[in-house]
Amino acid sequence: MPKPGMPSIIIVASSAPPLGGGGISTAHYNLFTILKRRGLPVSLATFCDRPVAAKEEGIHRFGGSPFLINLLHLILWLYLKLKGSRKLAYQVADIIAAFPGAFRLNRFLRTVKPDIILLPDHGAPGLFIAVGENCRLFLMAHHNPARFVGNPLLGDFCLLDAELAVSLEKRVLRKFSGVICPSEYMRNSMETTFGIDSSTTVIPNVVDIEEILSTPKANLDEYSGLSSESTVIYIPSAGSRLKGSRFVFEIIRRLSSTSKKALGFYLSGEINEELAEELQHVSSNARLIMPGRLSYHDHLALVKICSFGISPTLIESFGMAILEAGCCGLPMVTFNVGGTGEIISDGNNGYLVPYLDVEQLIAKAEMLLDKQSCSLMALKTKAYLDQRFNQDEIVDKLLRFIGVE
Repeated sequence: MPKPGMPSIIIVASSAPPLGGGGISTAHYNLFTILKRRGLPVSLATFCDRPVAAKEEGIHRFGGSPFLINLLHLILWLYLKLKGSRKLAYQVADIIAAFPGAFRLNRFLRTVKPDIILLPDHGAPGLFIAVGENCRLFLMAHHNPARFVGNPLLGDFCLLDAELAVSLEKRVLRKFSGVICPSEYMRNSMETTFGIDSSTTVIPNVVDIEEILSTPKANLDEYSGLSSESTVIYIPSAGSRLKGSRFVFEIIRRLSSTSKKALGFYLSGEINEELAEELQHVSSNARLIMPGRLSYHDHLALVKICSFGISPTLIESFGMAILEAGCCGLPMVTFNVGGTGEIISDGNNGYLVPYLDVEQLIAKAEMLLDKQSCSLMALKTKAYLDQRFNQDEIVDKLLRFIGVE
């Protein structure tokens, strides 16, 4: 039961498990479940979900019709074309997609009158939120559209699109009582783009340890050629260009060539067509586990059968998948980019290698193919993360920042 006299809190996300995931949504969902378990009066509200019939305690889902969103996207596409843009543009499109659901969510917020609202920056739902004078808003800054421009490896993103999205987000910053960034990298990024002040703090995203501990491992014997003794390697969001899909085939090819036994690879998320074509040419001892989009619970079950992970990510605000994997006992090998260096302590809970140094990425992963070395680092991983990302300490810090004692 909620504690009497405590301020009511609404945590906002674009979606929430089991309908949607992604690092930002999962982080907000984890915070919701932990605060609810503590007995705080907290609810979770989404703005990019379709309403569902099933009742979910404390979760309220809102979203727009696909027809309306597609129409708005078409208008934006025509506008950008008239302005001369021929490049990748999705930042303002995400804001447009957020509008119908955020508008409905706004009416819900006026009804329930929360004391505190935690809002994500991605999709800029704060543009559409109008609450009473006594309600305090806090921005959870995970995204920043400006980060995606000027890096050709990410794609040729439209500067006009990013500038327009940044302009829209600047309009809402004055609404907030404070800004919470998950990493120093994101704080510096936000300061460069938005000129934020002392009302900004760094508080890491939180992982729901109880959820991880209560999730049983998947049955590895169900996958052809693999057994409980097999080594399985986790590659998060393997089909995402932003997460390094261009390197996935070469990682699998090189690692499987060093092993005489069957070697498993869990590739989470959707696989794009180009990577799917490449993966048809992996060696015969490479066993690919590619279930597509899964519920958060089913995804964790597969992560827990893995021995270690590799993330060739090209951009990372924090690295929620990397932290979750570590909390499941998996050492991770990743490029030192964005916020990854604030999660991975080189040699303690994995390895950091220079950005785009694929040779070192694979070489460090080959070291973890040795079961004894991997087991020793797995123990160090758990000890390090228990200290560095203590769930209770992170939540306590956040509650103090938003004024809930």
